[in-house]
Amino acid sequence: MSPSGERMLWMVALILTVLCVFLLLRAYRRWKNNPLRIKKKVWYSGGWKMSVNIRNIRNAMADIDAPVIEFRQPRMKKRKFKIVAPGDGSIFPLGLSPQTGYDFVIEFTKLYEREPILRKYRQVVIRVKDRHGKTITGKKVKLRGSRFGF
Repeated sequence: MSPSGERMLWMVALILTVLCVFLLLRAYRRWKNNPLRIKKKVWYSGGWKMSVNIRNIRNAMADIDAPVIEFRQPRMKKRKFKIVAPGDGSIFPLGLSPQTGYDFVIEFTKLYEREPILRKYRQVVIRVKDRHGKTITGKKVKLRGSRFGF
C-alpha cells in the first residue's frame, strides 16, 4: 500500500473513532438526564401480565402523568392505551419523592377481552411523561404466544 493510502486509512479510522465517541457520549447524557427509570418484567401465568416499576432517581420531586402502554405490530401498526388506577382512577398525575418509585401490574387478558385484535400485536412499550413534557420510554418487550393457541 502506498503512503498516501495509509494516511487515508488512518484518517477514516480517526473520523469513525471520533464519531463513535460522540454518539456514545450523547447516549450517556440522555440516559443520565432521565429523571425516571422504567423496569418491567413480563410473564405468563394463566394470562400475560407485566410488572412495571417507575422509579425517580433524581434528588428532586418528579410529577408523572398516567403511563401509556403501546402495542406494536411488525408493520408499524400501533395501538395506545392510557393506564388508569383501579377504582376511581384519580392517582395520576403522581408525584414521586426523590429515590422512590411506583409499582403496578398490567394484566393483558382484560385488554384482550375488550380488544381481541390486540392478540396479533407482539411488541409492548411503556411510555411515561413528566410535568416538563419529557417522555421516558421503556425498552420494547416481545410477547410470544403460548402453546394453547394464543
